[in-house]
Amino acid sequence: MSEEKSQIQSQEERQEEKQVNMQVKYEVKILKQITHLPQVFMLKHYYGQVTKISVISEDFIDCKKYISRSKLTFNGCFKYQNNQLAEVRGIYYTPIAPLFNLNFRGKITRDIESIKTYIIATLENYGLTKSKLLIVYDNYGFYAYDRFVKGKLYQFNLLFNQGHLEIYEVPSLKTTVNLNFEIKDSLYIYNHEIQFSRPTLTLQLHSSPGVTYLIYPKDYINLISKSPDHGENAIVLDSNKFYLITHPLPRSHKID
Repeated sequence: MSEEKSQIQSQEERQEEKQVNMQVKYEVKILKQITHLPQVFMLKHYYGQVTKISVISEDFIDCKKYISRSKLTFNGCFKYQNNQLAEVRGIYYTPIAPLFNLNFRGKITRDIESIKTYIIATLENYGLTKSKLLIVYDNYGFYAYDRFVKGKLYQFNLLFNQGHLEIYEVPSLKTTVNLNFEIKDSLYIYNHEIQFSRPTLTLQLHSSPGVTYLIYPKDYINLISKSPDHGENAIVLDSNKFYLITHPLPRSHKID
């Protein structure tokens, strides 16, 4: 009887293990309220592309890995923790100057594995092996931040789209100090001509890959977008609100 019970338990355990192995991961959305537009963030577009965006023109790092076809030229970012270097991407807010900067006039290496050795040796020499760091590197050297915040991924409610051109209403800015808004009555983004019925405060943002503008109409405006592929469309935007006008990189534009 005990042997039969043991066989039944064994079968149940195998069945549970099989179910665990067959588990499927699902993408879910967690609703979160924010009062201000972050200084750096990532935007998930309507069709799924992701663009890295910075409202500020400095104090941020856009991490992207590049290796030339010859593999002799490269750059990118590592996150250092527990004596390990891990390649990272994304966009990071870096509110203070680097902890240190080691740079040379000529290339110190043409081998990406060698730059890792240089980094680890430098951290050991300066007693920084217990630190948590964001390290930006290239053939000429590297520098490290001990204060950094990765931009989070946001998906705002879509107000308007014309093909891959999108408009979102976004939260207000915490401050507009040191932001050089321009007054414009039109924008050109790839093959879209965008016209405002009134001159509008406009700020082009760091946007990778793609193009993004932040606009602030002081009065309501009629926005008309014209495109040879999509014709002409219009939307009314309210006054005293912030809007993102954005377009991910078209497939025809390759990044080298």
